[in-house]
Amino acid sequence: VAHLLFKWILKGFMLSFLLASTVSLNPDDPNVCSHWESYAVTVQESYAHPFDQIYYTRCTDILNWFKCTRHRISYKTAYRRGLRTMYRRRSQCCPGYYESGDYCVPLCTEECVHGRCISPDTCHCEPGWGGTDCSSG
Repeated sequence: VAHLLFKWILKGFMLSFLLASTVSLNPDDPNVCSHWESYAVTVQESYAHPFDQIYYTRCTDILNWFKCTRHRISYKTAYRRGLRTMYRRRSQCCPGYYESGDYCVPLCTEECVHGRCISPDTCHCEPGWGGTDCSSG
């Protein structure tokens, strides 16, 4: 029973991780900034691998029955693993904003007591209230 419970818990964690990793920020949100980031990808690449090719020719060497050994460098296609740098666009909340669902919302370091945060560290106060945090009546 404990083994089955563990498997269900593990599946739940994996599912929540997959769902969280597929949620992306809304590109139409004006508070979403993006930047290019690089990452490495392992690829299999071909290259010309040199090797020593031995061949025989007729010659005047009587001790080797008129056959002389010659060498030439030839090439064959070989494969190796290599790293390739790729680039992708990464979205994130602009400075002064934090992620909430698929939107970026403004962050006010002081809570807006009688109002709401409309941009980083800027409160919009309810009527009759003022101050930087809307606490002055």
